[in-house]
Amino acid sequence: MYDPVNAFGEKVLEKRKKRDQTQKELAAKLGMSHRTVLQAETGQSNPKFETVVLLAQDLDISLDALVFPDTAAPNAVQKCVYDFFHGKTEKEAQRYIDICRSIEALNEDKNDKENK
Repeated sequence: MYDPVNAFGEKVLEKRKKRDQTQKELAAKLGMSHRTVLQAETGQSNPKFETVVLLAQDLDISLDALVFPDTAAPNAVQKCVYDFFHGKTEKEAQRYIDICRSIEALNEDKNDKENK
């Protein structure tokens, strides 16, 4: 069964680590205790709504997609793509696009071989 508290905690942990940020650093930045961040990440307790909002805002986590994954906004994919490419140079973006095209071509080749 889907557990939004654990999903939120996993996302907080993932985003924080991507920033190479410690729990203590994140907590200090948001004016909360280290224990609050720890408990939010591990699902040890239900965090207060204020805590959830502060963490989500700072770490750019979409609450609707976490709490209602089956009914997330239809533009969630576009937002995800936008968020991924936001702040990247045109050269970096083109490199990622080229990688995706290469993967797509490999998958097509694999599917063609499997269907023969």
